[in-house]
Amino acid sequence: MKNLNIKTLGLSLLVGIFTLSMTSCKKKGCIDQNANNYNSSAKKDDGSCTYPVINVSNAGAGGASGDISGSGGSAMKTFTFTNNNTTVDWDMTINASSGSFRLVLKDASGAVKLDRTLTAGQGAQDAAGQTPAGTPGQWEATVTLTNFTGTGDYSFL
Repeated sequence: MKNLNIKTLGLSLLVGIFTLSMTSCKKKGCIDQNANNYNSSAKKDDGSCTYPVINVSNAGAGGASGDISGSGGSAMKTFTFTNNNTTVDWDMTINASSGSFRLVLKDASGAVKLDRTLTAGQGAQDAAGQTPAGTPGQWEATVTLTNFTGTGDYSFL
C-alpha cells in the first residue's frame, strides 16, 4: 500500500510539473482584437493592450470638438451636447494610413441627422457641412474608429 501511495504521489507531481511547464510556455501579449497592439500569436494576456484615443473637448452648450488617434485598433465613444438650434455645422478630417473614422449625430428626438465615414486611402480625407433640420435640445454624438492607424479631428457647433 505504501508503494502505491508513493507511485500515486510521484505521478501527481509529474502531472503537476507538466501542467505548470505547459502553462508557462504560452506566449504572452495583447489578446484583445480591438487593441492597437493586438498579437494574434499570443495565447495569454499580459496587460499590455493599448487602444485608440477619442478625445472630446468643450462638449456642452453649442457643440463639441475633439481629436482622434490610433495605431490599428478600434474604439467608440458616445456623448451628448446641447444644441438650441435645429441644425449643426460639422467638420471632420483624418490623416491615416488605414482604417475608418465614423461620426454620427442624432437630434433630441433620436433621429439620425449625420452619419458620415472617412476611410483612409479612399476618397476625401476631410468633410464638412450642415445637418438637415432636427429637434433642438440634447443631441447625441458617436465617434467610431475601426482598425484605425493615424490621427484626425472633428468639431460641430
